[in-house]
Amino acid sequence: MSTQPATLPESDGARERLLEAATRLFATVGYETATVRDIVGAAGTNLNAINYYFGGKRGLYQAVMLRELERARSFTAELPRSAADDALERRLESVVLRILTFFVSQHSQLPRLAALEVVKPSAALDDIWPAMQVAEREELRVLVAEVLHDVSGAPASADAIDEGVRAVYAQCVYFMFMGEMLLRAGSPVFSSAAAVRRLATRITVFSLSGLRALGQLGD
Repeated sequence: MSTQPATLPESDGARERLLEAATRLFATVGYETATVRDIVGAAGTNLNAINYYFGGKRGLYQAVMLRELERARSFTAELPRSAADDALERRLESVVLRILTFFVSQHSQLPRLAALEVVKPSAALDDIWPAMQVAEREELRVLVAEVLHDVSGAPASADAIDEGVRAVYAQCVYFMFMGEMLLRAGSPVFSSAAAVRRLATRITVFSLSGLRALGQLGD
């Protein structure tokens, strides 16, 4: 007698339907509240399909998050990047634009998923947290350290650099949280790629002023 597990046909699109249904539900009510029953009902499949393709609800959530992360990143990959010898402002704006685009992507459910995780973190977040680290973070650390050094004339401490990085990130994350409200209010900040670039320019100007003031305070 064969001991091979029964396989589910790929031709019926069950895996993709599960991903789409789970994405909608996770982005609406969060990981903890979305039930397996609701997901399989919306996908028109059954619990066995979730276990077969993803190993359970937690594995399905991981697959959803990783797919939405890649969707968001796909819109940062083609953005222009500054050269190493460009002015500091230009280099910082390049990084800010990529971070901002990642957080406010209108082509991914990542902003909604991430916002729900911030409000009510799930145990499943641990599975995908390493993948959620934005690649531009280290690039931003280098730039923050450069600004603080230029102002104080001495290398900045790791704590001061982290504080500066958080200050820049906070402005981008604000728009992740407020994106839908701003759109409903008729704000043009996400109306086009050009509008997002203008926003990145303003965040850069504001960040430089704040970082230079931080550098004057010292450690």
